[in-house]
Amino acid sequence: MATIPRRLFLKGLGVSIALPPFESYGAKLNQTSAPAHRFVCVAPNYGMNPGGFFPEQTGAAYVMPPLLKSLEPHRRDLTIFTNLDHPDVGGGHGCSNTLLNAVEMKDVRQHPQRLHSLDQLLAEQLGQATRFPSLLLGSGGVSWSRAGVSLPTDASPTRVFTRLFVSDQAKTKQRKKRFLDEDGSILDVVRQDARRLQTRLAGADRAKLDQFLTSIRGVERKLKRQSAWIDIAKPNIDDEVIRGNDDVAVDLEYPYNTAVMYDLIVLALQTNSTNVICYGHPGGNRMFPFEGVSLGYHSLTHHGKRPDLLKQLNIIESYYAEQFSRFIGKLKQTLDADGVPLLDSTVVLFGSGMGNASSHSSRNLPIALVGGGFRNGAHHRFDRHGRDGRPLSDLFVTILQQLGVERDEFATSTGNLNELLT
Repeated sequence: MATIPRRLFLKGLGVSIALPPFESYGAKLNQTSAPAHRFVCVAPNYGMNPGGFFPEQTGAAYVMPPLLKSLEPHRRDLTIFTNLDHPDVGGGHGCSNTLLNAVEMKDVRQHPQRLHSLDQLLAEQLGQATRFPSLLLGSGGVSWSRAGVSLPTDASPTRVFTRLFVSDQAKTKQRKKRFLDEDGSILDVVRQDARRLQTRLAGADRAKLDQFLTSIRGVERKLKRQSAWIDIAKPNIDDEVIRGNDDVAVDLEYPYNTAVMYDLIVLALQTNSTNVICYGHPGGNRMFPFEGVSLGYHSLTHHGKRPDLLKQLNIIESYYAEQFSRFIGKLKQTLDADGVPLLDSTVVLFGSGMGNASSHSSRNLPIALVGGGFRNGAHHRFDRHGRDGRPLSDLFVTILQQLGVERDEFATSTGNLNELLT
């Protein structure tokens, strides 16, 4: 009967069965000499309409495309890419979930570790000295643990603020400590039973059990980490960001809470609560309460190039771009503990695993890069070879290296984009 609360508690702590970082995978903790040491990914589930996202001209003198007009003030900090793909990913709604790992679940059933996403690899490298190795917000699907588990997200600004900045009462802390101790004992029993089973298994099953035992050790490390942070005070931040003030109340309903979530991301980075954040905009056929929008979001993405539907979709996607532009502005204005603008040390990736929602295409993904000390300010268009463009994972290799993780490959990469960005 005690099993259900245990599971709920583990889930609430964000604990999942996952392998720890290995040196053979490039694990180098506490990188201090890298040009950047923070990573944020913003992922609109249905991508962006290609006709309004990609510039016609390449280089630095491109004309800002219609959907991105609000990003004009940040042109020098922004890089846009055309013809970046995940070559092994097919079409359909599922391609949205492949943004940060370049593979589909159906293709890796025998090797689920291949689902390990870019942000979670970075969390292993950059998140060891922060309270939260990563913060997963909004709509889920793009973050996958090393064990190949899709990780949950939180779309509630109030819960996110509480998790980041509201300290537990003494009784709550004691209860968490007791649960952590008891869960550690449960894992001890599981490990002992698994080892007894090992002697009766054939070779292939023993290998699977070894992977499981390694995962158990990873959970134990996460439990110890949670326990170590319980008595460390959280940053003291006024709740005006979610409450508002006497004159203006904050709207916490989607999509108007988008600005609030971005503000929470800035605060999380500024207070060193985490170095890795993913924020997903949801899909679905939700109605957006904007003037001029009369159909659900999903219906509009399947526009079939009808001008009336494209006009409505443009209202929604322009709103996403405006909020993203505001976020970039705040990263420029907000200084870290060393007095440096957050954008200088933060690699911000905007993109989706969905290239064209109207045709469910996973090709020519809408990808933009901001900040992080890169040589930004241009639009790069790559050649297509048959069905495929340049692997998006080539950009991921460059992002990893910029963040101090010495990896020469990731997922389906064939090289890197260092010559363009560093």
